[in-house]
Amino acid sequence: MISRILASTVPACRRAGSRAVLGELATRSNACGSAVVLSQRRLMSHERNVVQSPFGSVDIPEKNVTEYIFEGYEKYADKPAITCGASKRSYTYGMTYEMVKRMACGLLSQKGCAMRQHDVLGLLLPNIPEFVPALHGGLLAGLTVTFANPLYTAEEVCRQFENAGVTAIVTLPMLLPVAEMFKSKMKHYKGTICIGGKHDLDKNIYGFEQFLKENHRSELPEIDCHKTAILPYSSGTTGLPKGVELSHYNLVANLAQGSHPAISKYYQPEYLEKKETILTIPPFFHIYGLNAILHMVIKSKNHVVSIP
Repeated sequence: MISRILASTVPACRRAGSRAVLGELATRSNACGSAVVLSQRRLMSHERNVVQSPFGSVDIPEKNVTEYIFEGYEKYADKPAITCGASKRSYTYGMTYEMVKRMACGLLSQKGCAMRQHDVLGLLLPNIPEFVPALHGGLLAGLTVTFANPLYTAEEVCRQFENAGVTAIVTLPMLLPVAEMFKSKMKHYKGTICIGGKHDLDKNIYGFEQFLKENHRSELPEIDCHKTAILPYSSGTTGLPKGVELSHYNLVANLAQGSHPAISKYYQPEYLEKKETILTIPPFFHIYGLNAILHMVIKSKNHVVSIP
């Protein structure tokens, strides 16, 4: 009896199973077809929703960011470029660019830091005028530059600089202990440049002013504008801070967008020869303070006042 029931039931189950499988395949097929159609519709919708700029396209030159922002500086060589709002220490465009070149040569010189192209330079600085030659000296030398909030704890600075692969630091006397702590963790550390300090070669420390006056001789490299220029770190809102690789081309593209006459008055005909003094509040170690303010002011040859 049981065997007869099983014998009569199995074929029926098989037939029902086959129908179920075929039904499932048909359902999946319809679902796949619907998904393809839906995907195509979304793509068409996205294409329709692309918003073209009313200002037209922007030409992005293939230049390194230092060359781009200092272009034409000779005309303004005796005009103020950047001034410290606290100490009133000030540099003209001519002085600033000369410092940039001397910094670049010193970083590469065998008698200086002996860094090599694509090494990473770390800046541990507040908003001071020397931030410009420190940063752009590194970029003109073909280095990657990263920067940390000077209010970070020593452990936070060390973590970021270790993550970025920093081999030399530019900082202030009050932050030298942090640089020394980091140096103790690194096998191939190449030197600390101290703004406002003096040479202490036994500790591999270079006073910034003396470092520039030594007139190091180095051949500056050809810079690939698509290579990483700066490595800013996020604030760490969702976990630990993360490095963001930005090329010279990325920075120049952003500046080219912001230089459109419809966006910036400084590129309108009536403002081309008018120069203003502009106070900066956001920190230069933040990409907004760096590219949207500091670099934009230098590119337009206005005068920036920094607050440490």
